[in-house]
Amino acid sequence: MDSPLVRTADAIFTDSVNLGRWLRETEPRLYEREIDTALAAEFVEKSIRMELCHEELRTFSETGSFKGRHPFITQRSERERVTALLKEDPVEFTREMHRIEMNISRYSSHLNSQKIAPEKKKLAAANLDKFKATLAMYEEILKDVING
Repeated sequence: MDSPLVRTADAIFTDSVNLGRWLRETEPRLYEREIDTALAAEFVEKSIRMELCHEELRTFSETGSFKGRHPFITQRSERERVTALLKEDPVEFTREMHRIEMNISRYSSHLNSQKIAPEKKKLAAANLDKFKATLAMYEEILKDVING
């Protein structure tokens, strides 16, 4: 398991197993009388992600490389892009990081606002989580580059 490609394949396989378990447990709930559109949407998203897992693993098995469409792989390439940006253009890196911090502030205020509809609050919460994870990645990259 020293190879980064094998570690990535293992992570994708584990993701596939977890998604399969979730889909099997959730499917009976889809056939209840009242249709839960949020659950149905999540079911479709996870089904698509599971197909991406299978596609990536099949391609890796056949060619020894990935297609690069699974989120684990795209996140790694985003990390590489941000690391390169920090090294090549630190000013733009800090601008992007500042925009992320501003988005976190904006979505936090949406969650605290009484004027925003519950559906929009759910969307704001999802965006807040996404931007917090992105900020954590930026901070980690910054620390890695500073610490050498």
